[in-house]
Amino acid sequence: MPRKLNNRLAELRGAGVLLSQEHVAKIIGVDAATVSRHESGARAMTKEQILAYAALYRVPSHELFFTSSIA
Repeated sequence: MPRKLNNRLAELRGAGVLLSQEHVAKIIGVDAATVSRHESGARAMTKEQILAYAALYRVPSHELFFTSSIA
């Protein structure tokens, strides 16, 4: 069974201006169920989707998976 990759998509979506999954889906060109699956880690993201999320949330792509600060 493939290992689930944790990500920060839900956290980033809720930071600043709160966007609904439906709104995010329209912006990046997928349906809301896909955004939900991406946020839960149930569905892998393509390179293009990773770049679209990073552009939307204005973060480097690696920050979708790891925080930029060391705590």
